[in-house]
Amino acid sequence: MAKPLLEVQNIAKMYGRQDVLKNISFQVAEGQKIALIGRNGAGKSTLLKILMGEIEADSGSFQMFDWTHVGVIRQNEVLPGGISTLAFLEESSGKPSWEVKKMGSKFGLHVDHLEKAPSELSGGYQMRIKLVAMFLKEPNLLFLDEPVNYLDLQTLLMLESVLADYRGSFILVAHDRTFLQNTCDFTYEIERAALTIYKGKVQEFLEWKAEQLEFVKRTNKKLSREMSHHQKFVDRFGAKANLASRAKNKVKHISRLRSQIVKINADLATTRITIPSPTVHAGPALRVTDLVIGYGDLVIADNITFTISRGEKIVIAGDNGRGKSTLLKTIVGQIELLDGYMKWWKHADVGYYDQLTSSSLKDNDKVISHLTDSARDGTSAEQILMMAGNFLFQGDDLDKPVSVLSGGERARLALAGILLRNHSVLILDEPTNHLDVETSEGLAIALKKYKGTVIFVSHARTFVSALADRVFEVRHGSVREYRGDYPMYVEYLAELAAVEADMIEESVSEEEAIRNKAKMERKEARMRVREIQRSLRRVDSEIEKYEQEKAEIMKYFFENPTDYAPPKAQRLEELKKELERLEREWLKLQDEIEAMSV
Repeated sequence: MAKPLLEVQNIAKMYGRQDVLKNISFQVAEGQKIALIGRNGAGKSTLLKILMGEIEADSGSFQMFDWTHVGVIRQNEVLPGGISTLAFLEESSGKPSWEVKKMGSKFGLHVDHLEKAPSELSGGYQMRIKLVAMFLKEPNLLFLDEPVNYLDLQTLLMLESVLADYRGSFILVAHDRTFLQNTCDFTYEIERAALTIYKGKVQEFLEWKAEQLEFVKRTNKKLSREMSHHQKFVDRFGAKANLASRAKNKVKHISRLRSQIVKINADLATTRITIPSPTVHAGPALRVTDLVIGYGDLVIADNITFTISRGEKIVIAGDNGRGKSTLLKTIVGQIELLDGYMKWWKHADVGYYDQLTSSSLKDNDKVISHLTDSARDGTSAEQILMMAGNFLFQGDDLDKPVSVLSGGERARLALAGILLRNHSVLILDEPTNHLDVETSEGLAIALKKYKGTVIFVSHARTFVSALADRVFEVRHGSVREYRGDYPMYVEYLAELAAVEADMIEESVSEEEAIRNKAKMERKEARMRVREIQRSLRRVDSEIEKYEQEKAEIMKYFFENPTDYAPPKAQRLEELKKELERLEREWLKLQDEIEAMSV
């Protein structure tokens, strides 16, 4: 039998008059991997802070056992300078160099990373160092509060792999449902200050919850029909002396039936966001040629060429610190391009959101006044209130001044305000960072239906998979289009990370590190060729399909030369243009393969 690591008994916490946690009890045993889910503000982080000793519960208690060793990630911890990463990890963990390097390899820490001071590395690599430092201490119980918010996709995949193989226990809060699904075996949900425990994965829990809700709705409907039937008897015969006792019994029965009706939390229903957008006609939204981006003399990426069509949904992917946000800031005009050519469609109306957008909110504004001022002309009060509710501003929250909002609330308000405007283009940098799972997925569905163009950065796989049409990757100082869909790109990164980790772990000298780097580049080139070959097969298949349709229309006109068929003629012209585009794409892909074979 697995030993217990943590026991929680009747934990309660209130903020003002609101119950955040009420009589929360559970036990965590060895090997349990728990996804802690719930809407924003439900109390997930509050519970973890209580367990980590950062705040006190109003009542109740919890016990860590003597054999429990807790590991946490401090998001705001400042890593030191003046000491190498290797020395810092050795000192903080008490582990020898070889063990530090072995754990570091799981998170892609190369020799050059280990030689630099932690404070000199990018934010993404600093998070990797914190993860390595935590795992080197060999904890058997982890508290992980939104660790993926600050991770690029490659690091997220590395953490996912480590957690999947981890033999200890953890409680994990994350807004990426795919990450939770791939790492957790238990699901704990906090809703209305109460805890529901489900022995199973998140997706199974949500399906079970949906079934329970449908059962409750059917039961309530049945009870309501029965109450109505008995009420008719009471209304008709309640005043008659010979039937009065029966009527009284009916009234009591109606009362019992009413007590059995289960209240459904309508305000916790799945988010349905509607984003206003103008009519958008076909054509290019943005053309970029030989673009160079950076700051002053510092070039972040160059030789950037691409075209984005109106209505397309483009994800900008790549490791942290490689230039994703710099690219977005350049195309919206926040920073000047260093060289090259960039042109927006003349009617493009661009809305831009990043994590700093919330800092531009006026402290004296109230939530409702900010949203009303942000909305396009003609937006109804109902639409504004619906958008507010979708981003969890309801009731008294609407009259709150911006100055009292938390960082996450300000970010949600800024995003809601941008979505209420009549933009034809949305540029979004990490829009899901402060959203719960339901709101994040509701936003993805709304953006997919939105007629305008969306260019965005996100590492939340469920969100990106639901939204992205094309994948642009910032890598090796430039931007290239990945020739495949987003799930294929994730697989490509996972394979790349596995190969890289193996090579780092085998590396014991600088010479071997150099050889391994060259080997890695050759491996990446082979994977790139396979990717292009898959795209060629896809293009070949599309060409064959369109050629067949074109031949059938041509045959029709040959057999019916006098028939006037405008729809067929129009479709023939569309097919010719599409075939010309596909042939250009085929030639470009073929040129790429030949160039890589030289």
